[in-house]
Amino acid sequence: MNAHDVSRNARLYALYLTFRDPIFWGPVLILSIMRLGKMTLSDIYIMEAIVLTGFIFLEIPSGALADLIGRKKTIMVGSLFQVASKIVFFQIDCPLDVWIANILWMIGASLSSGADSAFLYDSLKEVGREGEYKKIEGRATGNWLILVAIGSLVTGFLAEYSLRLPMFLSIPGVILSCVATFFFKEPPATKKYTPREQVSIMKMSFLFVVNHKKVKWILGFTTMITVASKIWFFTYNPYFELVHLDLKYYGIIFFILNAVAWYFSRYADFFSRKVEEKRIMTIVVALISGPIFFMGSVISVFSVGMVFLQNVVRGFMKPFFGEFLNRHLDSENRATVLSIQSSVSGFGQFISLGAFGLLLSAYGLAFSLQILGGVVLILGVWCMIAYRRIFM
Repeated sequence: MNAHDVSRNARLYALYLTFRDPIFWGPVLILSIMRLGKMTLSDIYIMEAIVLTGFIFLEIPSGALADLIGRKKTIMVGSLFQVASKIVFFQIDCPLDVWIANILWMIGASLSSGADSAFLYDSLKEVGREGEYKKIEGRATGNWLILVAIGSLVTGFLAEYSLRLPMFLSIPGVILSCVATFFFKEPPATKKYTPREQVSIMKMSFLFVVNHKKVKWILGFTTMITVASKIWFFTYNPYFELVHLDLKYYGIIFFILNAVAWYFSRYADFFSRKVEEKRIMTIVVALISGPIFFMGSVISVFSVGMVFLQNVVRGFMKPFFGEFLNRHLDSENRATVLSIQSSVSGFGQFISLGAFGLLLSAYGLAFSLQILGGVVLILGVWCMIAYRRIFM
């Protein structure tokens, strides 16, 4: 693979990442599932927890498969499942439809997750450009975020006409993302596939993670932030309803929060060069725990603005922590270790989403947010103490 192929892969990867997820549906995602899919918020949390169980079991074998037969193949198949998922989501009419769409998403996500980041990093490494990973990943993620921000401006108005319309308009982009993966180019696989070889890669990767303190810390920290962020995101729509925010303002809120995420994704490389690593981790913990606790403590339309702070982390996290982890990995099992990261995160989400769903049923949204913010703060402080021991 030459320099031209690598540059082409970087451009196609940006196209893939830009349109991989729906552009218009975010502001009304949970609302649509509740109204069209006829599910309660507690039902949604429990469903997510159960579906994530399948993700956990598929994630690591699919990562090992990607390392063995090539990342392009698993990304392509995963993208096809994502297209199918979005088409089913557009047509949801009962809880069963939502379950089917989520299961299709789970299969597609497990096949693509880890393999896509590994594909980009190893493509760049082929010609000594791995130092550009953070910049390319940040800009690619930023492209999607700015499109989502612009799309969010009209999502509220589209949803007032029809809750199905935002997803319908997002489907062509997801198809375009899938098509881009067919044109990826990577070195041909040098190993012949056998189940024994796949199991061998999985074992080697597990041992690598278990014996690598820095990788274990990164996996633990990113899992904590990812889990808390996902739980928090699922409360956006119910919180907006709780404070009686008009539906037409949903799109404006999501425009601003995605614009914030875009800015910090696009300039993640710049900020990470200006601010020391330890301080970045501390800021990340503060920007997640503090706003969650505040929203649970001060039930007001003005508290909705706290979600903007989470999106500083949302934009910055993927390029920064993606490079941070890839820097400590080997090429031969990169996708598998990245899949272990996703699997650990999935397991954390399985436990946490189920627990939060039960917490909501017992104590309501406000107190549940207070508990979530307090837990993130305690775990964050513990992680920073461990960081000083491991990295310094």
